[in-house]
Amino acid sequence: MPLKSASRLATLWLVLAFPLLSLGAANAETGTDASTDLSLFKECPVSQDDPNTFALCATAKCWTVDTVAYCKCDVMNEQSISLPFHYKEGDEKKDVCDLLKAGIDNGFTVSTYATPRQMETDYDPDTEKLGPPMATYSCPNTDDAPAGYSAQCDGGFCFNSTQGKDFPGIGAVKEDEIICSCPAVPSPSAGFQMAGPWLCAPGDRNTDGTCCDKSFHDKLCSVKSVNSTGTELMVGAPLGVAKLLSKKLDSKDPAINRCVFK
Repeated sequence: MPLKSASRLATLWLVLAFPLLSLGAANAETGTDASTDLSLFKECPVSQDDPNTFALCATAKCWTVDTVAYCKCDVMNEQSISLPFHYKEGDEKKDVCDLLKAGIDNGFTVSTYATPRQMETDYDPDTEKLGPPMATYSCPNTDDAPAGYSAQCDGGFCFNSTQGKDFPGIGAVKEDEIICSCPAVPSPSAGFQMAGPWLCAPGDRNTDGTCCDKSFHDKLCSVKSVNSTGTELMVGAPLGVAKLLSKKLDSKDPAINRCVFK
């Protein structure tokens, strides 16, 4: 059954947007392994006959208005994984896979997760043409360098009307891209990870530090406030969660370019 109004979508979005941050924060505070919670996640689509369109925001940069981050994400067609975001419509129990199906005929999609190809060590930018290679950047939350805000996009709503248009603060949005609205959230207690530039060939060793952009790391790891309209920040996830989700989805450990600064 279609979602019937913008206000209803907004209310549902507020309910759905926050569990991933809470999951990561709980794991960081208790010292438990995030893998113990992987049973909470759901893969979509459930059936091969269902559509597999979703928004991948794991590498997205965002721009804020009134503490909401608007992120330029990629429209993908493949298997993805997400918290289930259980809800009821009438007497019918539904979840994120139902949201994704409902969006096909109603002008929206949902941000879920798959391993970003640009971050993998065997990515070939010349033939695959998905843009420059990227890496995961760790932003640990320490007393000397506290981590700041990132956008939490799992479950964020994304509207097809933004495709192929210009968006304030972001600029041109290609036909295979989409703007998703995501809450801007403070770092979990242990910190977060985000995507960033990889300045070497995919899979190269970062032996001398030249593969990673420290200025990018220092700026986007430490966004202290999102109160001002126009704040730039990256989509983030609690430390280690993306790796675990990739392993669950792909049935193997991901080989990802990684940037860690001391």
